[in-house]
Amino acid sequence: MSGVVWISRAMKHATNLRPITSEITENDIHRSIEISTLNQVGVPLDSSHFPDKVFGARHSLERHYQLPDLFRAGSFWVVSDAAADVLRHFDLGRGALYPVRVLKKDRATPIRNGWFCINFGNARPLVIMEQSPALRPGPQGRYTFSPTLADDDLVVSAEALQPPDIWVDPQLWDNFFVSHGLREALRKAKLSSRFYLTRCRVAD
Repeated sequence: MSGVVWISRAMKHATNLRPITSEITENDIHRSIEISTLNQVGVPLDSSHFPDKVFGARHSLERHYQLPDLFRAGSFWVVSDAAADVLRHFDLGRGALYPVRVLKKDRATPIRNGWFCINFGNARPLVIMEQSPALRPGPQGRYTFSPTLADDDLVVSAEALQPPDIWVDPQLWDNFFVSHGLREALRKAKLSSRFYLTRCRVAD
């Protein structure tokens, strides 16, 4: 199935959100939102835009520390060491992985080791709107899609089959795409479940 790519619906799933925050968010919420926005439209960002630690919010409970391999900590998306190992074998383009410590709300007790903030870093407007009837107009001139999006509901141009292996389409809200090869590697490593990947058809 080399003629497909996959969109992640992870950003739309509440199961990937955690009451985990950072000093960036606590000290400057406007900067935190700005960084989040830049990341979610595929802007390459250096390490200064990401925290070196994130930690449980005041209301977090022990059950919140059962973390998946991809989760949102306030304004930042974090992947596990296992997921990062898979990603490193693929072309991240201008994207990057930045080490981050994940701590409980005492800001001292680690929740496992080996976490990374992910900068998606690649903006590729490749979804073909007129062939993707599942899309709906959203705010700020961008489109949205249902969290129950079905396979082949989105159509992308053939350029999507070229590197990099992970990117964002800035025409859409709450998305990132991965190549078929990356999806298969995540699946084989039993890491794909929290990525909520849905197949997209590549136009002829």
